[in-house]
Amino acid sequence: MTATSWTPKLTNVAGADGTSGTGKYVSANGVCTFTAQIAAKKETLSASSAGFGLTLPVPAAAGVRYVFQASLDGRDADNGVWTGEAQIYAGSDGAQVDRIRFTSRSNGAAVLNVEHLYGDSEGATAAEIITVTGSYPTA
Repeated sequence: MTATSWTPKLTNVAGADGTSGTGKYVSANGVCTFTAQIAAKKETLSASSAGFGLTLPVPAAAGVRYVFQASLDGRDADNGVWTGEAQIYAGSDGAQVDRIRFTSRSNGAAVLNVEHLYGDSEGATAAEIITVTGSYPTA
């Protein structure tokens, strides 16, 4: 199987989207396996406290909650890598990840929606990078 390139995009973005995305996926036998990478080049804000979502390369089968692995590399903004999850909710049409969330430094195992990417603001010179990987049944 050959991986196909696609350009993932953040969803639920307020105003200008200062990110760029690259991705690869394989869709075969009713299953899509993918890796998406989003780099924040400019400051980007979510349109609501629900935080960002992410487009998928192929729509997922609806009716079940799917959870994917996610990582956030804070680069020079925060100097750390956080792990988290990206979810498609059961009520979704399966066209996108509805939430990207990461564990909080300040509240134990609490998971927080990603609502703000610094990009080039506040003196940052290297973008944050969000990576989401996983597999799901296709519609």
